[in-house]
This record gives sequence, C-alpha cells and structure tokens, in this order.
Amino acid sequence: MTENKTEQKSARKVLIAMDGSKHALFAFEWYAKNVYKETDNVIMAYCAEYNINVPTTVLLASPVAVANIVEQHEEAVLKVFKKLDEIANRYKIKHTLERIERPHRPGEAIVKAAHQQNIDLIITGTRGLGTIRRTILGSVSDYIIHHARVPVIVCKHGDHI
Repeated sequence: MTENKTEQKSARKVLIAMDGSKHALFAFEWYAKNVYKETDNVIMAYCAEYNINVPTTVLLASPVAVANIVEQHEEAVLKVFKKLDEIANRYKIKHTLERIERPHRPGEAIVKAAHQQNIDLIITGTRGLGTIRRTILGSVSDYIIHHARVPVIVCKHGDHI
C-alpha cells in the first residue's frame, strides 16, 4: 500500500501544448528525449482555433456555410490528433489527447487548463516571432511563462536559434 502512494506521488502531470506545427512537434520530441519519465501522466493539449476566412455577412445568411466551416474544423482537429497520437506512440509514451476549448487566447486557455488539472509541468514550443510581430500578435509561450503557476519549458526549434 505504501508503494502505491509513493508511486502516485512521483508521477508528474505534464501538459504539452500542441498545435501540430513543427515547433510543437520539436518540443514534444525534446521532452521525450530529455525529460520524460515512465511515471509521467502526459496530456497532449491541442488548443483548436477556428480559421474562418469567410465574410461575416455570409456566415449570418447561410447556416449551411457555418455547418461546413464547423465540419472542416472538426476534420482538421482529428487530423492533428492523429498526428499527435502517431508521434507519442513512436516514442512509446502513454498519453491522453485533450482538446482545449478556446473562449480565450491560446496562452490563457493553456494556463487555465493547466491550473484546473493540477499540472506539474508545461512544455511548449515557440514559433520564433520577431520582436515586432511578437509585440503586435503576442506570444503564446511568453504568456504561459508569465502566467503559469508551475514550471514551463519552452523549446526553440533549430530554425530560430
């Protein structure tokens, strides 16, 4: 019985912020090679974002257009989930896939999910935005670093080192 309690205490809850990009995949691979422990409880979190390039008037006038956009979005999410499953299985990492709904910006949604699930460590990649773009668009990794209540590892892809 004490062995089980010790095992539970040593298990970390790790949230890996994933969007399917090469930067996120690099962060996952870095985690898998350098930080992963078999006792880790790995949650690969995908913060889905609707990519709507249709004028609002069309959306308001056509329920069919809205249904098509939602269907395309769901297909894209499933495609990313399949990719995430494949990479985790390649490294033989037990994991769960989680879709983080996004009423907020991605960084806020990730930090909120980490807090609600009592995560011990957050892993994220970085797109390597330049200073001006980062200032205008904001940086998901910057937000996570400054607002998370747990340690955060930000992995820079070789393109941006």
